[in-house]
Amino acid sequence: LAAAPARAAESNGPVLVVSGPLSWPFFAAVKQGFDDAAKLYGVDYQYIAVTDTANMTSDYPRLLQQAISRDPSILLVGEFFPDGMDPLIKEATAAGIPVIIHNSGQTLWQQNGSLGFIGEDPYQMGYKAGEIQAEKGVKKGLCFNQVPGNPTVEARCTGYVDAMKKAGAETIYQTIGTGEATNLQSMMQAIKGSLQANPDIDGIYTLNSEPAISALRAVEDVGKKGEIIIGTADLSNEVLEAIKAGDIAFAMDQQPYLQGFLSIQSAVLYQKYGLHPIGAVT
Repeated sequence: LAAAPARAAESNGPVLVVSGPLSWPFFAAVKQGFDDAAKLYGVDYQYIAVTDTANMTSDYPRLLQQAISRDPSILLVGEFFPDGMDPLIKEATAAGIPVIIHNSGQTLWQQNGSLGFIGEDPYQMGYKAGEIQAEKGVKKGLCFNQVPGNPTVEARCTGYVDAMKKAGAETIYQTIGTGEATNLQSMMQAIKGSLQANPDIDGIYTLNSEPAISALRAVEDVGKKGEIIIGTADLSNEVLEAIKAGDIAFAMDQQPYLQGFLSIQSAVLYQKYGLHPIGAVT
C-alpha cells in the first residue's frame, strides 16, 4: 500500500461505479461484489451501466463524462473502450478525482493517473488457453470475440493466437457486434458459419460463458460434438454442467465477484487512510 493525498476524504461527492451491463451474467457477479462490500463497509454508492449494448463504444464515454461532472468522491471504472474513456479518466485524475480501474484497463491505469487496477491479466489467460488446446492436439483454433473494441477481451485472443502459433497451430479470429453478445442464437449462427466455412477447425476458445454455450450448440448443429475441443473464459452453471458432461474441455475463472468487492474495499482504504495498492491486483 502507498500513501496518497486523501482528496477523497475531503469530498462530499458520491461514490460512483461505471461498470458493465447487468444484462450480462458476468457483471451481475461483479455488482454482487460491489454490493456486499458496500454493505460491509457502510458505503453508499451508485452503479452506472448501459442498458442497451448496441452502442457501447459511444455510450460508455457519455456515461463516464456524466459521472465525472457530478464530482464524485471516488470513481471506480471499468475502462472497456479506451479510445473514448481514457481521455476522460485523465481529465478526472488531473482534476483531483481519485479513480480505481477494475476489469478492463490493466495496461492503462498507471499512465492515466488512476490509483490502481483490480482484475485479470487477459493476455496470460488467453495464452494459457492456447497452450491447453495445443496440448490437446488442436491444429486449427477459432477465437470468438463478442466484445470487439475492448482491449482486455482482444488481449485474450492475442494470447491464444500467440500460444497456438508457438505450437505450430493455425487460428481464426471472429467477432460479433456487442449488441448480440448475449444473444445465444446469433452467436451460435455466427460460430456455425465459421465451422461450415472452415471444416478443419478442431478447437474453439470463447471469451465468456454465454458464447461457450453457443459454441457448443454450433458444434452439435454441424455434427461434430466430441470432435471439436471447446474452452472458455468465465464460469456459469451451464458451463460447469457441460464440463462435467465432457462437452466443454475447460473454463477459466477471473473472479468477477472479487473484482467488485476489492474495488470497494480499496476505495474505503483510500478514503479513510489515503492508502491504495501500489500495483495491479490480479
